[in-house]
Amino acid sequence: MDGSFLSDRAVVAASRGFVCARLLTYESATEATLLGSLFQGRSGELENTTFALLAPDGKTPLARTGRSPSFAYGHGSEAVGRMAEAMEMIRKRYPGKRAATAGAPLPLLPDVRRGVNVAACDGLPLVIVIGRDEAHRRALEANLAPLAWAEGNQGAFLYASTHELKDLEGLAEVKRTAGYAVIAPGTYGADGKGLVQVPADATAKTIQAALNRARGAFAAPEKSQGDHVRDGKRAGVHWDTEIPVTDPGIPPAGKRGPPPGR
Repeated sequence: MDGSFLSDRAVVAASRGFVCARLLTYESATEATLLGSLFQGRSGELENTTFALLAPDGKTPLARTGRSPSFAYGHGSEAVGRMAEAMEMIRKRYPGKRAATAGAPLPLLPDVRRGVNVAACDGLPLVIVIGRDEAHRRALEANLAPLAWAEGNQGAFLYASTHELKDLEGLAEVKRTAGYAVIAPGTYGADGKGLVQVPADATAKTIQAALNRARGAFAAPEKSQGDHVRDGKRAGVHWDTEIPVTDPGIPPAGKRGPPPGR
């Protein structure tokens, strides 16, 4: 889904007129309820991936929902073109009232643990906001938000936030001090390594320079799903999800390795 549709330049361009949400399937009971209301496979249960285009009410489907965009637009390069054209038509139908990113908050993943895992899945560096306490963390988030939405940074990083130093366990070369740390996630999304870090009082110019350095230092690994899952099983890697996995194509807990793509 990501490689064939969502990374296409025309689809990326069309998506700027949308609010894009990457939901976490079995990592959020609340989000799972929404996904299950939009699509269930032959099993009648929530499956590992779901794709939907919804109207501004957050309920009305504007295209056929399914496991991927191919359910609505078919397969191949022509299908990608059809999706981009359909999104442009939808964007014109719902033009919005202002720029989507004007005053938008930092697009945070639920916590550092899941942030690292999603970053490994998506092949992106993760920016972690580290606050001294909750109020300080929120202030740092607000400070970073305009940079996250700036041209050139959109889609280049994922974000998580914490004021608990225990959340940084498993992250090598990350100082336990307030500020902003950019990490490269580990192969299976259970650990990571620091790329750059700047203090809490860093200027926007300094933070942007750090983001540029991190982007230059980060190299997304090439992954074959079959090899990745096989090697993870051999290494004894296991990920405990927040809610039970109900996709019939994924082995039950205790018999599986990393989730597909992770």
